[in-house]
Amino acid sequence: MNEALSPAGVPRIYGDVPPFMAVPYVRDLAGLSADAVVLGMPYDGIATFRGGATRRAPQEIRKYSLLYGSYSFDWDLDMSMHIAVADAGDIDVVPGDNVASYARFEARLAAVLAAGAVPLSIGGDHGISYPAVRAVSDAGDLPVGLIVFDTHLDLSESFSGDRLTRASPLLRITELDKVDPHRVVVIGARGPRNLPEWTPLYRQLGITVFSMEEVERLGIEAVAEHARAIASADGARLYISLDIDGVDPAFAPATNSPEPGGLTSREIIRAVRIAARDGFAGFDLVEVSPDFDSSSGTTSILAGRLLAEALFCLAARKAGRQDAWRHAHATGSARE
Repeated sequence: MNEALSPAGVPRIYGDVPPFMAVPYVRDLAGLSADAVVLGMPYDGIATFRGGATRRAPQEIRKYSLLYGSYSFDWDLDMSMHIAVADAGDIDVVPGDNVASYARFEARLAAVLAAGAVPLSIGGDHGISYPAVRAVSDAGDLPVGLIVFDTHLDLSESFSGDRLTRASPLLRITELDKVDPHRVVVIGARGPRNLPEWTPLYRQLGITVFSMEEVERLGIEAVAEHARAIASADGARLYISLDIDGVDPAFAPATNSPEPGGLTSREIIRAVRIAARDGFAGFDLVEVSPDFDSSSGTTSILAGRLLAEALFCLAARKAGRQDAWRHAHATGSARE
């Protein structure tokens, strides 16, 4: 492995895989004391294209996450001064068994949530968002709102007879008791891989969809601000799900269903900062397929950065500096 990704002194979870951003690795969650916990969910179920490739995402994203330290120039903030972050390793999934794998995932998430920590999950395919949101929903009395960055609406009743796949997570999530579809927002939908029946269905359910056309017209800042307001209305707990195919394949080529015309890396970083500004109850990043990445690990590098940005949002909120990235290095009249 390239030495730049393996600095001396960083412990390993297994093999050459370090914990995310070299935070402490915590295998036993009993007595956990952390504000946020990273979990790997390397489950890849039925795929329409490039099947199986998302299983390696947690380990690759962890490796490239060592490019990032706890201090961010953008925020002028050291997250380690404000939040404690741990990596709880990967879920021991059961290949080919969605139900069993999801049950193990939910149990682990429940332990994280019971300890008062916020889970950040690395997929795996987008199907994992359903058990993740369900765990967050079950962990509290307040309703849950959702912001999803995705090319696809994922509203199929089933795929190949299975109701728990990457084709159906959004529909399954809207069936949860504490999730009102009117507090569900999709950002970045586009392209001819969306099924025709999904459009009338999202309208019927009351889901808000910002197509890429609207993102271009309104700007990602306005869209993300609006999305946060919708998803967190009436005090709802916010969950953020980021399918990497919402990003243009020029910036994130390694994914199950790449679709041209998406968000730039700069736009998605800004969108996460705005969406997660006031914190969140759960976060996942899914559909990274390292086997199809560039030789430089372009997609995994971006994925690691987006998870880091989510953590910086939690740290900035605790420090009372939610919008520090906007003015940390402003000069002259920009500070006024």
